[in-house]
Amino acid sequence: MMNIPVVFAILTSSRILHQSVPACDSEIFCQGNLLDAAQSAYIYNDSKSFVDMKLKNEPDVVLAEFQKLYNINDGHIPMEQMLQFVKNQFSPPGSEFGEWTPDDWTSSPNFLHKIADIDLRKWASDLNGLWKILGRKMVEDVKENPSLYSIIPVDNPVVVPGGRFREFYYWDSYWVIRGLLLCEMTSTVKGMLKNYLAVVEKYGFVPNGGRIYYERRSQPPMLIPMIYDYFSATGDKELLQNALPVIEKEYHFWMESRTVQFGSHTLNFYASDVNQPRPESYREDKKLIEQLSTEDGRALMKHITSACESGWDFSSRWAGTNFSTETNVLLQLRTRDIIPVDLNSILALNERYLAEFHDILGNISLASQYRAYYNRRAEAIESVLWNDEDGTYYDLVISTGQQNKRYFASNMNPLWTKCFPATVDVNSREKKMFSYMQNTGVLSYPGGIPTSLEGTGQQWDFPNAWPPLVHMIIEGLESSSDAVLHEEAFKQAQKWTRTNHKAYVETNAMFEKYDVTRSNGVPGSGGEYDVQIGFGWTNGVVLSFLHQYGSRITAADLNATVGPTALPGNPETTTGAAATIFSPSFSLQGMLFLGLLFLFFSAF
Repeated sequence: MMNIPVVFAILTSSRILHQSVPACDSEIFCQGNLLDAAQSAYIYNDSKSFVDMKLKNEPDVVLAEFQKLYNINDGHIPMEQMLQFVKNQFSPPGSEFGEWTPDDWTSSPNFLHKIADIDLRKWASDLNGLWKILGRKMVEDVKENPSLYSIIPVDNPVVVPGGRFREFYYWDSYWVIRGLLLCEMTSTVKGMLKNYLAVVEKYGFVPNGGRIYYERRSQPPMLIPMIYDYFSATGDKELLQNALPVIEKEYHFWMESRTVQFGSHTLNFYASDVNQPRPESYREDKKLIEQLSTEDGRALMKHITSACESGWDFSSRWAGTNFSTETNVLLQLRTRDIIPVDLNSILALNERYLAEFHDILGNISLASQYRAYYNRRAEAIESVLWNDEDGTYYDLVISTGQQNKRYFASNMNPLWTKCFPATVDVNSREKKMFSYMQNTGVLSYPGGIPTSLEGTGQQWDFPNAWPPLVHMIIEGLESSSDAVLHEEAFKQAQKWTRTNHKAYVETNAMFEKYDVTRSNGVPGSGGEYDVQIGFGWTNGVVLSFLHQYGSRITAADLNATVGPTALPGNPETTTGAAATIFSPSFSLQGMLFLGLLFLFFSAF
């Protein structure tokens, strides 16, 4: 590896550290005494539920009523009174959505017929049915009275992840859209893309999710790849032409607000300025930073909200090279001091796609400009993040100029984006990265490819595997020109598909993450909340694998017929689900599912 250059990092925020930067300006949903009192009263066990409630009156009326209660009690409101206040002034979470059935949904998309295994074909049909359950359309009142809601209003229906995640999530939607396109739901996808374009026009970027308390942080920039996949499937040049100036605006957000200079190279990092407790995790953050001084607490919250912007909330990855097993991971986070492999790899993909879009529309000079941006970034990634000795890419800690030489699934992201400089022999590079994965042993786990090898209790660490990361690695192997890598891609896809299928057979549910140490489909665990079911990106990834390998992939030793889904909104299948749940062979996983199912119902 070459010598690391001197660091010239732009780490200072546009706001001075001692200033308070809340998640948004709302004095109910993002900051203030009312939020603190309601969260401290444990209106819900999950902090997110309170900030997803609807106001029954205008914010100024609610705040005035709360101030009376606050004054009467000298700032120490009894829990019972606070509970009653919230009951009087708020409606339950989910009030922003009404009934909606996608008009482009079909019970028999073409790709189903290419799946040879009858059990897997039936399962894929069930997953296709879940789009109707995960679909949401906002009621007209959201547009008429937006101040009563924390939801960000959009014109078209959305497909949400599921469970506590009641709104759109930025990078989740890429894999949701991959699945929707396979299921021929192009109108739904077009509507979702138009929503995102409108949101970019409003904020200058796509927020983390569809709530105002996410409006000051983003997530991995996947809108341009979404547009690329939609255009590849439909050839909709009109949408592409209308979208291009808007997605360029989002690209410029990343280049103007999230850049760091390292030697002669410009790269990107995750860098939220929010330094106050996250409304959706208010109690957890408040408890954490109470251990620190005000200044240290605010500095830590910027690293925490930046980790949320990465999508990896949370992981030992964001502790950098100083990670210790002796200390709470969250107290070690230094996200804003790290140049991430995956973010820069994805931005390289964005630059390549923008060049292609301009070529398609005849804008030759702009295409050339973006191609130059891509080439410059590919060289920077190669110079700063590639480690030739180990045969992998690593995140870089800016302040020390050191690579974080630990395995994370994100190290492999360039295998998916193929953001290699022109001077690199692609086949040789891919083989070297494959050897790295073999040497770390991450391809040998029975339940999938782990996110990291550090068992910290955080959900983006061992033993969890996350669908989008598994998908990018497998698709990266598949897109190689090497037959050995192709075969490994199939092997890993079959393993992942079987793991998900086994969990579905046992519980009639799809989970957001899975435990790689088990081959029988055990859902993942850890982090701030219980494992969620639904689940948008999990379904999209599985459908992608069934489409890619449908003629070869099998359910292996699974002899039982796949049970019908029993998620809310599909009453026709409840009988089959109940039979599974109450059968004599029902296991602890089934008991877990009952609890999760209760949470899922209560979320709406």
